[in-house]
Formats: sequence, C-alpha cells, structure tokens
Amino acid sequence: MKNIKFVYFDVGNVMNDFSRSFDETTKKFNIPSESFSEFWGEFDDDSTRGKITPDDFWKLAIKKFRLKNAEGFDFADSWANGYVKRRETHDLMKKLVGKYKIGLLTNHYHKMLDLSFKKRVVPNINYDAIVASYEVGYRKPEREIYEIAEEKAKVSPDNILFIDDMPEFVQGAKRQGSQTKWFDMTKIKKVLNDLEKLLLG
Repeated sequence: MKNIKFVYFDVGNVMNDFSRSFDETTKKFNIPSESFSEFWGEFDDDSTRGKITPDDFWKLAIKKFRLKNAEGFDFADSWANGYVKRRETHDLMKKLVGKYKIGLLTNHYHKMLDLSFKKRVVPNINYDAIVASYEVGYRKPEREIYEIAEEKAKVSPDNILFIDDMPEFVQGAKRQGSQTKWFDMTKIKKVLNDLEKLLLG
C-alpha cells in the first residue's frame, strides 16, 4: 500500500460493537431476541436504503408482536443504547486527524448515525466525507455507493484506503480500484496495530 491520501472507515463493528443493539427493547417488551432480529432482517435492505425509518419499523413491530403501551417508546434511542464504542478504533482515528483526510462509508439507517455521534460511539471529528446508504439510496457492495464515495473524497480511487469488517464490502471497494483493509473481527488488535504501522509508521 502506498500514496494513501484518504481513509474511509466503516461504522458497524469497526467503530462500535452492535451485537447487543436490540437487548434493551426485547427485554422491556419481553420479545424473544431471535424472533425480533429475524423480523428486523426482513426490513434491513429497505432501512439501509432509506425507504423506511426506525419509527416505521417500530410500528410494524408493535403489530407483529402485539405489543401493548408501546406507541410512545423511542425505539431508535433504545437501539443506539445497545451500541458499544470500540475505543481502540476511536484512538487510531484521532491519531490520523490532520495527517489524512478521513471519511465514513456505511450501510446505515435514518436517525442512527446522528444518535451514534450524540452517544459518542462514533468519534466526533471533522470528517471530510460521510457516505451513508440511507441518504444515497445505495448499499455496499453496490458499485454506485463507492463511486459516490470516490467523488466526495476528491482523490483518485487508488489513493483511498477503505476499511470494513465485511469481506464482500472490501471486495466491492477493491473492484473500484481502492486500496483496502479487512477489519477481521477475530484479530481486531492485530488489524489496528497493522493499520497504525501502515498509516503512522
């Protein structure tokens, strides 16, 4: 890898651990976790394309699980409460500020990125570009979302380093000519050490 000018980070798993995203909601309303996750999965594509909001989904969940006294519940906030900051990635990003242009390239949902900043599970730094699927209508690994990211980065694709935990999303960026790093969830410490050596010497 060489001539890196712009670093794009994914959010989920890279910036934060979202494995307990729905715990607060399912416990409060006594919903089986697996059933709730499966139901959410039916709407994940539309949600990440910005076609439905967390509030829309919650209305559907109320009907699906026949929930009582649930209309006033803030599902999005509860969901964000389940995010856990990945401190080591945050520390690396802060070290990169001023040395590289930094952006986020994420399959994300209405409200959730703003809540992630508010709850500090995504670093509050001055990003040079943020490309979120719910805003642009395309999802990784679709070609269009990488093209939008390249345009916003204002550098050649081969000057971009793209970091993601999903191998197919890494491959999508690679097909567009970007440099890539797989955020292997089984070797997080090694991945971050490798990135620090690569980017900071």
